[in-house]
Amino acid sequence: MANKLKVVVSNFSPLIFKENGKYVGFEIELWETIAKKISMDFEYEEHAFPEIISLIANKKADVGLAGITINERREKIVDFSHPTLSSGLLILTNKDRRKIKVWESIKFIFQEGYKAIVNPLLLVLSFVVIFAHLLWFTEKGAKTFSNYYFPGIFESAWLVICSMSTDSFGDYVPHTWVGRIITTGIIVGGVAIFGLFIAQITAFIAIKKIKGDINSYRDLAHKNVATVKDSTSVATLQKIGAHATLVLDIKEAYTKLKDNTVDAIVFDAPVLTYYAENKGKNIAEIVGELFDKQNYGIVLQTNSTLREQVNQTILLLKESGQYDVIYRKWFGENSLLTL
Repeated sequence: MANKLKVVVSNFSPLIFKENGKYVGFEIELWETIAKKISMDFEYEEHAFPEIISLIANKKADVGLAGITINERREKIVDFSHPTLSSGLLILTNKDRRKIKVWESIKFIFQEGYKAIVNPLLLVLSFVVIFAHLLWFTEKGAKTFSNYYFPGIFESAWLVICSMSTDSFGDYVPHTWVGRIITTGIIVGGVAIFGLFIAQITAFIAIKKIKGDINSYRDLAHKNVATVKDSTSVATLQKIGAHATLVLDIKEAYTKLKDNTVDAIVFDAPVLTYYAENKGKNIAEIVGELFDKQNYGIVLQTNSTLREQVNQTILLLKESGQYDVIYRKWFGENSLLTL
């Protein structure tokens, strides 16, 4: 072919993006390796993603690169190379998602668990108030507490609380036998009531910890999950039953994840994998397996004479290991996307 091939591209980091005025990325490097091996001269022309297929179909361009999914509908109007990347959706979470944070746990209790702990709390408060008054009246005049209601009732309440929580009398010791018998009852019954209250709080903190654990797409139901507006992942999250937080740019989703305003991010595997291996290496990690799988391919005109040459070169690169070298450069050792 005498003329330069027109290669139309659309930004899709890390497959295709500009750096210092030059196109770089996994798909760019793979294509340029292929073009070099088949001695093809070409030039890039950037377009919006929806235009790529139509430009190829109308023979206004020769090759299309944009992380384009191979499907039956597109195969009717263009040709695809052999798959160049196995893709789909992945889940990105915070690395510290399993850590219990005190302030977040307290907020969780007040925001979501307060209804369940109200009754145990009222039971504890009622127990303290009733037995504090009973003890104060019993010990009045025995020099255990102040004879005045204030601060005497607070001193008595302190003895009740100490007896419930520590099996001891604290700073005060009842002097009458009736007071001692009552205090023994406080220790026996109060410890059980106070223990119930503590157990309820502990259970909610444990739930918060479990709630933060996401290990597959099945765990996303009822979770707050960020994804890009109008992407294919939106429909997937709706099917799963997740609460989708829609953003205009994936960078906004990364910020929300870092700030713990969402539980996870679901988006195209190449994008999330690249972030997890680079800028987000110390912040986030990929969990679970690839789901809603799909394959990307190089788009060519129907019956293009390039197809056979491109396909043979793709197979050659995979058999020689050169494909793996390019892959690891952009995605690290993670093998979730390899074919």
